Amino acid sequence: MSALKLPSGRGRLVAEFFLIVVGVLVALAVETALEDRQDQELRDEYIERIGRDMAADQQALEHRIEFFADVQVFVEQFHEWLDTGEPLDKDTVLAAFYSAEVWPFVPNQSTYRDLQNTGNIRLIDNIDLRTSLANYHNRANSNLSGQSGWTPTEHYRQMIRGVIPSDVQDLIRNNCPTTSALHGAPTGFPPCDLPGVDYEEIAILFGPLKADAEFRRRLTYRHSELGVVIYLLTAQIAFADDVLTNIENL
Repeated sequence: MSALKLPSGRGRLVAEFFLIVVGVLVALAVETALEDRQDQELRDEYIERIGRDMAADQQALEHRIEFFADVQVFVEQFHEWLDTGEPLDKDTVLAAFYSAEVWPFVPNQSTYRDLQNTGNIRLIDNIDLRTSLANYHNRANSNLSGQSGWTPTEHYRQMIRGVIPSDVQDLIRNNCPTTSALHGAPTGFPPCDLPGVDYEEIAILFGPLKADAEFRRRLTYRHSELGVVIYLLTAQIAFADDVLTNIENL
């Protein structure tokens, strides 16, 4: 029986090279699989965060729709008083004050900015989801962010708040809180009392507004503006719905 022949020097080198190549390829495959798994976990985390952001934004948008619908009613009440000869009362003073109320909306953007700034937007490989997410934030930034209900309101706000005596405004804020002391967010317009207010004195201050064409124009615009605000807020909810639908379809 002949002895087993060992590979020649060249053969051993080829075999060793082959083993090295196989080892490198296996290592690369393992590393790639690990990276893919990490990317998948990170992608799932981002998608979960996006879903939470959209749900929170939708709730915030719905609250603002209710809020501005109430403000629109106050505008109508004060406008009606200007057109009549009715005596001034507490409800009219409150309507005048509340007609200029504002509540900005700022969307939750930390997740989206994180995706963009880190380049991890690549992980959102579903085109429909990525498109709807970009559309949501672009619409929010162009139509809503930084607005207070909205910019032209400041002219009207200055005019009406400039007429209401400061002590009466303080009384309204103290006795009729519309903002949560804990969270700083509006909570609605609860019934309240304004003890000690001289309504005849305020009626004298409000009197010139009835003949002020510029004020009436701004009051009318305020009502129209609020309608636009409610429309934009409602549309933004629909954009959030698109994002959530695309998440559900993954």
